[in-house]
Amino acid sequence: MDRTTGRNTVTGGDQRQLADAIKNHDSWWWNTARHALEHLAAQGRPFETFDLTEHGTPDPDHPGRWGALFAVAARDGVIECVGYSVSRRPSRSHGLTRLWRGCRTNR
Repeated sequence: MDRTTGRNTVTGGDQRQLADAIKNHDSWWWNTARHALEHLAAQGRPFETFDLTEHGTPDPDHPGRWGALFAVAARDGVIECVGYSVSRRPSRSHGLTRLWRGCRTNR
């Protein structure tokens, strides 16, 4: 992720892993999570992946699917990275997470 533009800058092996996570996703989970993401994006406030969990989205079969979901939404112009914060997700042990907000054209 380019810090100045918030655009995804994955390359090489990371890009292949992202493509695999997108291709091999569970359609039900993906659609549920994408709907929740779009709902939060429309609010115009910063949010993180744990906000989707708190709104009822179940955890995916692999935590990397969160990254794929958010990368696709950013690529589609639905959300943009607006900063970083300490994650509230207990399993992240206070690790850093990106903060996202809906793009103005999608609010």
